[in-house]
Amino acid sequence: MSNTPGIPVSKPVAIWNKDIKVNFRDLFKSLGKAAVDAGFGKWDSLAGDAVDTLGALGLGADTGQVAWLLIYRSLMQAMRSLVEGNKDLLVKKEGNKDLLSKEIDFKVLCNRLDKSLQNSQLVIDQNFFERPKDLPLFEVIKTPFREWLEDCGFNQPQAETISNRLPSYFVDALNELWGNHPQDYASLKEKLDTPFTKASEREQRWRRYLAWLQKQVEEPMFLEAFGLKQVYVPLRAYYHRKLEVEKNEEFERRSREDNKYEQIVVDLETELELWLEKGERNDAIRVISGGPGSGKSSFAKIFAANQAEKGQISVLFIPLHHFDPSDDLVDAVGKFVRDDGFLRHNPLQQDEGESRLLIIFDALDELAMQGKIAEKTAQDFVREVQKKVDRFNGRENRLQVLISGRELVVQANSTDFRLHQQILHILPYFVTEDERKNYIDTHKFLEQDQRQVWWQSYGKASGYEYTGLPSELDQGKLTEITAQPLLNYLVALSFVRGTVRFSEDSNLNAIYEDLLKAVYERGWTGYQHPAIQGIEEKDFVRILEEIALATWHGYGRTTTVKQIENHCENIGLKRLLNIFQEGAKLGLTRLLAAFYFRQSGVRAEDKTFEFTHKSFGEYLTARRIVRGIKRIHDELEQRENDLDRGWDDRQALAHWAILCCPSSMDEYLFNFILDELRLQNLSDVSNWQQTLCRLISFMLSHGMPMELLNRRQEFWLENWQAHNAEKALLAVLNACARLTRKKSDIKCPYIDSFGIWISRLRGQRLDKDVLSLKYLSFLCLQGSILHIQDFCGANFEEANLEDVEMILTNLVESNLRYANLRGVNMARANLQGANLSNANLENANLSNANLENANLSNANLENANLENATLTLVNLKQSNLRKANLKRASFFPINIESADLREANLQGAYLAQENFVDANFEKANFEGANLQGTLLEGKDLTKFNQDLDQTPISNPHQL
Repeated sequence: MSNTPGIPVSKPVAIWNKDIKVNFRDLFKSLGKAAVDAGFGKWDSLAGDAVDTLGALGLGADTGQVAWLLIYRSLMQAMRSLVEGNKDLLVKKEGNKDLLSKEIDFKVLCNRLDKSLQNSQLVIDQNFFERPKDLPLFEVIKTPFREWLEDCGFNQPQAETISNRLPSYFVDALNELWGNHPQDYASLKEKLDTPFTKASEREQRWRRYLAWLQKQVEEPMFLEAFGLKQVYVPLRAYYHRKLEVEKNEEFERRSREDNKYEQIVVDLETELELWLEKGERNDAIRVISGGPGSGKSSFAKIFAANQAEKGQISVLFIPLHHFDPSDDLVDAVGKFVRDDGFLRHNPLQQDEGESRLLIIFDALDELAMQGKIAEKTAQDFVREVQKKVDRFNGRENRLQVLISGRELVVQANSTDFRLHQQILHILPYFVTEDERKNYIDTHKFLEQDQRQVWWQSYGKASGYEYTGLPSELDQGKLTEITAQPLLNYLVALSFVRGTVRFSEDSNLNAIYEDLLKAVYERGWTGYQHPAIQGIEEKDFVRILEEIALATWHGYGRTTTVKQIENHCENIGLKRLLNIFQEGAKLGLTRLLAAFYFRQSGVRAEDKTFEFTHKSFGEYLTARRIVRGIKRIHDELEQRENDLDRGWDDRQALAHWAILCCPSSMDEYLFNFILDELRLQNLSDVSNWQQTLCRLISFMLSHGMPMELLNRRQEFWLENWQAHNAEKALLAVLNACARLTRKKSDIKCPYIDSFGIWISRLRGQRLDKDVLSLKYLSFLCLQGSILHIQDFCGANFEEANLEDVEMILTNLVESNLRYANLRGVNMARANLQGANLSNANLENANLSNANLENANLSNANLENANLENATLTLVNLKQSNLRKANLKRASFFPINIESADLREANLQGAYLAQENFVDANFEKANFEGANLQGTLLEGKDLTKFNQDLDQTPISNPHQL
């Protein structure tokens, strides 16, 4: 092999001689004609002809000409990819009709290219192959390419953005051409020591894959000319660090608040790069946790691309919705890379493994979309990863793994991630000054409002020239919405359209609805393809809703055509689906991929569609469920008016089961349903609330009518599906009640019916949060028996637990730790022995309640009504009883150490043998109170501060 330092690639004269059939002018004319004909479906043949013609030049002898051919081909292929990827922006514009009917004059462009290239010289050497993006030719060619794009009809910012993406597309094309046509460039191997010429086939495939990773972040976002990289803002994150145990006031305060950790803010990419550099074999797994749209997947792609460009470690990026977690991890990775097509070897095989490998598993929540069964799949996957990492790193660090996932799924697996800094929680673009107090931010990262940075980048890339976040978007609920990366972008798209009126009460679902309309208007009108003629907007949205429901029932983000067909056939949309499918066959999936889904492969010989952003699927599923509620209500109402029409309760519940039984509702979908209900007429929501109460009452008496479903399942599966449908019933009822603020009156057939049902829905607790227990607010449960129930963390806000018929609501020995009982009516309730530590009972009515032996330590009882309550043996240590009504309450004996009783009303209360250490009675009313046996007995309370360790009491009454 020669040690020639470089090959001069000044323009081969032969290429510009008239004897050569193809020159710059002809090539660009072919490229231009391809764009002109893009709207008529001839792009592939014309653009392909242009590239193939280059290969027929016969320039094989001269090394400089061969090098030029490689660069030339790569440039043409890169330009072709760029134009093809953005052609929807061109051909959908009304103003381009005349432009598309004639050829473009390329004389100015070609003359400028010829002149620039005649005065330039290009030399390729080893540096070129190591850093092909630094090729000086780009500076020459980008300007005429941009001008040509503008001539085609792109606006100036779009043309600028597309031309700026040329280098990344060029590198990808360069790697592909060298890998696919090595024989064309054989003479280069004799002249240069390059990563291409020295590399084995395996190394070349890695180079192609890493170049592809870099190209991914340059590909257009939705129907935009720019890619993720152009508007990406580096993310901040935090990790938990255990507080050092110190006997001081601050530690005691934090301990009382059950907060034994501090949150350390870091720059996410810098933190992970340091982790990679350290390469400790016993600390080889990191987890990124964040809510939907927090930027997890965007960061994962950017991080993969950046590490690939550095070239210090091999990077494998695996979206988990394309991954089979049921296999052994090594086998599953091998199957994934084979299906992906870039690598022919398994990088995890012992004899083929890399010396250093980073695997990024994106979206752990994709493995947890079907209730507890899939949650176990996610847990098994995490443990399998840990096991394999330990095995690969037995003697030295070879494998590091980065996993991203939504908060709830990461929390469910948090016990498997116990190392220091192992879980990194993504922070929003904007953190309020008050919220910053919750973090240790040594580098002042949180002082920057990253929304301003994003909007500046977006303004530049889109041509709208925003200098920061528009002031009308920095108010009310929009402040929180724009702080989340994905939602901020959706707001930008809708804001540019100008059809949504943004206010401090803006509803996120209204923005999604506007974007649905935008997709239809931008893609399905104007130059409408013959295969989809006749589809109206309402039918377009209706089909998307059914596809979303099918994905929720299936794999979370993907579904098969067969599943979609079954749904559509059941509801009479088969004809519209046939039109849609024909469109997909004719290559219109780019349109749908812009926001919602794309054809993503084959499952069991059936084509699959996939949502590109899961939150769009959740939004559309929420719309479909709300549509189902409306139909159920209407059908029941019809039956009320005409016995020959509509549905009875069993049929209505069967329809609900069809909608909701295959999958378990989670908090994310619930929030979309709640916002969708906000867009409905409140009187309709109130009627639906009553209908759902009626269905639950029927279900408690007769069970879910699973026998009415078309296809019967095994008992265990049918039972699990019924559980899903019942949980969804309770959740949607609660969503209605939160909006109407009315009580939900469920008619329980027996006094223990609700207790039995909630026990079934709660199931075996896996962690502190149980979703069904969050949906108990505004319920009427008078007279219910709830013995020894586990309501830890439950939300009973504004529920009615009063027994108007004097049959005590019984919560004996129930666990109500951390429960939200704000404003609840528990008059005369029996809470004997209940655990209410850390519960929120603000404004609750506990008059005449029996709280004997109850634990109310750290509970919030501010402004609660405890008149005549029995508080014998109650623990009120560190509780908040500020402004509480304790008139005639009976305490004997009690621990109220460090309790806050400021402004409490203790008039006529009976306090016997209590421990008042550090209690605060400031402005408390003791009129007529019996202080027998307490530290206060016989005391002159005006001197209370001096006599009892300075315990603060101001303006007390003299007893």
